Amino acid sequence: MILKNKFFLLIFFFIIFASYNPNIQKKNTSIIFPIKEIIILNTLVIESDYLKDELEFLRETSLFFLKKKKIAKIIDTHDFISSIQLKKKYPNTLIILVSEQVPIATEINKKKKYYLTKEGKKINFKELKVFEGLPSIFGNHKNFSSLYSKLQKNNFNISTIKAFYYFETGRWDVVLKDNRIIKLPEINHDKVIIEMDSILNNSNFSKYKIFDYRIKNQLILQ
Repeated sequence: MILKNKFFLLIFFFIIFASYNPNIQKKNTSIIFPIKEIIILNTLVIESDYLKDELEFLRETSLFFLKKKKIAKIIDTHDFISSIQLKKKYPNTLIILVSEQVPIATEINKKKKYYLTKEGKKINFKELKVFEGLPSIFGNHKNFSSLYSKLQKNNFNISTIKAFYYFETGRWDVVLKDNRIIKLPEINHDKVIIEMDSILNNSNFSKYKIFDYRIKNQLILQ
């Protein structure tokens, strides 16, 4: 069966190259599965039409001998793209599946602004409506991924958070969208997060604006 497939493949290439006429062949075009259509899928932030224009050089080149390095070089210029998957749909269509970075916050540090992913990657900031509600980070973000993971792990409603403030002592203040402030201790975040989630949803504590957990085993309300 393998020999049979190889035989037909050789016949195919023989027919292709036997009919090849270099006098009518245009520059950068291919007679072997030339790309006629480029389809880009799964984009939320990246403008697919703009990306398609950047990849226009692929049109009429061979789908069989794809220029992956050149594609990768263009993809690397887009901060929001984490990876792509190339799918060939013979005879002449290239499908590009895009995986985008997902910001979890905006970082403001020394008057510069970035998007920050869960993995701690910084992305150059630009106004995007889809990320308008993200919380802001003020100060050093190095320990933020750990804090964010603990909030998620304990099912804290992150959509209620307006901002995170980091202090050089190694602790965080969490400011909610209703302007209530949670002062976290330097360590043992998990225990505090579980407790504060139930307290914040308790109407008996609705009059308080500051929940101070900085002293071990104590909660100071203001």
